[in-house]
Amino acid sequence: MKTYVALLLLVSSTILLVYCTKKDQVVTSTASTTVLTSYKTSTAPTIDGVVDPIWSTATALQVTPAVPNPGNGTFAGYIGKSYNVTMKSLYDANNIYILAEWNDPDQSVLNTPVAYNPTTKLWARQASNYTFDVNGNITSQPFNEDKFGMQWNINNSIASFASLSCYATCHLNPSTDSINNHVSPPVLVTVPASAGGNHFTNGPNEKADLWHIHLMQDAVYGKADDDYIDWAGGQLNANGRHSDDIVITSTTAGVPTYSKVPGSVTNTQTLKITGTNTSVTVPGWVVPGQANAYALMTTNTVIGVAVTALTGVTAADGTTAAYLVTAVDANGVLTLSNGTKVDPTASSDYNIVTDANGNITGVGTKAIPGLIMQQYTGSRADITFKSTYTGTGYILEIKRALNTGTGVALLQDVDFSPLTDVNFGIAVFNKANTAHAIQPGLTLHFQQ
Repeated sequence: MKTYVALLLLVSSTILLVYCTKKDQVVTSTASTTVLTSYKTSTAPTIDGVVDPIWSTATALQVTPAVPNPGNGTFAGYIGKSYNVTMKSLYDANNIYILAEWNDPDQSVLNTPVAYNPTTKLWARQASNYTFDVNGNITSQPFNEDKFGMQWNINNSIASFASLSCYATCHLNPSTDSINNHVSPPVLVTVPASAGGNHFTNGPNEKADLWHIHLMQDAVYGKADDDYIDWAGGQLNANGRHSDDIVITSTTAGVPTYSKVPGSVTNTQTLKITGTNTSVTVPGWVVPGQANAYALMTTNTVIGVAVTALTGVTAADGTTAAYLVTAVDANGVLTLSNGTKVDPTASSDYNIVTDANGNITGVGTKAIPGLIMQQYTGSRADITFKSTYTGTGYILEIKRALNTGTGVALLQDVDFSPLTDVNFGIAVFNKANTAHAIQPGLTLHFQQ
C-alpha cells in the first residue's frame, strides 16, 4: 500500500511538473545577471503598467547598467549614474511580453518645451541635454523625457554583438585625421571635432533591431518607436538608425538615400515681429491656458509636413483644440488663429526659470510643448507598451508579435518565432536625449 501511494505521488508530481513547464511555468530559481528567460504562458499579461500575478511565473534578470564615458563630451553631465533594472519575459503562440522595472528618483516628461525669456523677450525651445560654458559649468538643465531602449541582433548578423551589444553599433564622431574602416580599403579622413555620435553597423549584411521607448511622447498613442540600424553605406559618421518601414530609395556613389515615415514634429516656427523685418522663433501651436502640458498630437500623418500645415492638432487628450500662432509682437505676445492672445509678460508661467547666476533650472507651468506627435504607422507601430511611474521608479510592460511579418521580411525586426536564443542589450535614459546607462552582453532564452 505504501509503495502504491508513493508511486501515485511520484506520478502526480511528474504530471504537475510537465504541466507547469509547458503552460504557466512555476519558477523558483534565483535571478540571472545575463539571461532573460521567457516562459511559455497560456495567460497573457494585461499591458497596463501594472504587474499582474502571472509575472510571478517568470524568473527575473537583474542588472545595473551605468552611464559610461565614451569621450568627446558626448554624455557630459550623466556619466556614472546607474540604475537597478529587473526584467521578466513571457510568451505565447503569437507574442512575446517583457516586464522591466527600474529606479528613477523623478519622473521626467518635459521634452524640449518652448519657453519665454523675459530678459530678451524671445521664445526658444529648451536644451535636450545639459549645456555648459567654456569652463565646464552647467548653464542649463536638460529638458528631456525618460526612455528605455533595447537593441537586438537580427539573425546573428553582427559578429561582435554577443559581447558588445549596442557598443557594436555605436560610433563616436572622431576628431581629426581618423581612419575610416567602413570602406574598403580604409582611408584617412579629416573631420572637425564634435561631441556625439551615430549608430551604424560594420558591414552591409549587419542589422540590429532597436526598440526606443519614449515614456512620454510615445505614450500618447501607446506605441514604442520601432527602429532598425544598418550600415548606411559605410560612410564615416553616417546615421544608420532608421524607423521601421524606411527603405533605401536610391544610391549615389555608394551613399544611400532613404524614404521617410510619420513621426514627431518640432513645435516651433519662424515669424517676423509685427511691423518689422526681424524674424524670431515662436511656438507653432498652443492650447490656450493649458498648464503642465508635455506634448500635443495631430490627426495628420502626412510625411514631412510643415508644422504650420498640420491639421487636427490637440492637447494629448485628443479633444482640446490647439491653435496656430499667427503673429508675434516686439514683447513676445502671441496672436493665435482663433483671435486670442498669449501674453507671456502678464505672468511668469511661460518663462524660463533661472538661478542667481542666470543658469536655466526649469520652465514655468505654462511652457508650450516642444513636440507634436504623429501616430506611428505600419511596422514602426509593431510594439505596444504601457508604463507607470510609481514615485520611485518605473514599471514598463511591452508586447510584440513573435514574427512581425513585414518588419521581419525587410530585416528590420528580430524574429522570435524560432524560439532560439537572441543577444540583446538595454539602455536607460534619465532626462536625456542621447546619454544613457548601458547593459550589454545579455541573452533572451525561450524556455520550451
